[in-house]
Amino acid sequence: MAQELIELFRSVLKEELQPVHERLGRLEEGQQRLEENQLRLEERQQRLEERQQRLEERQQRLEERQQRLEERQQRLEEQQQRLEERQQRWEEKLDNFLIETRSHFKKIEEELAEHRRMFELLSNDWRNAKIDIDYLSAKTGKHDAEIHQIKKRLELQQL
Repeated sequence: MAQELIELFRSVLKEELQPVHERLGRLEEGQQRLEENQLRLEERQQRLEERQQRLEERQQRLEERQQRLEERQQRLEEQQQRLEERQQRWEEKLDNFLIETRSHFKKIEEELAEHRRMFELLSNDWRNAKIDIDYLSAKTGKHDAEIHQIKKRLELQQL
């Protein structure tokens, strides 16, 4: 009887535990699926993290490139500023040179006009002096001829 009771007890337990075992089996299958899903999620998470890492590296490279571009832009702007300053200095020098050249040109024109006036005065004086020399030369020739005539008369009278 004890054996029967044990068998009966086992049978009852088996019948009563059967739904628990089935439920436990389903739970284990669910657990298995959850673990598989968890594994897939972890793999996807890993891939996402790798992609995120690559994106961050690309972002870093882009930021470095952007920084270099900004530095180049800054240098270009500084060079342009220096060029504009040089151009301004050249323009000022050119303006000063033009003003100085005009001033010298004006002075040279004034001196040239003064030299022309002096040349005209000297030329007129030269012509007048030549006329006077020609006149005096003619007068001298006439006086020399008169003196010669007077000498000849005096010689004739003394004889």
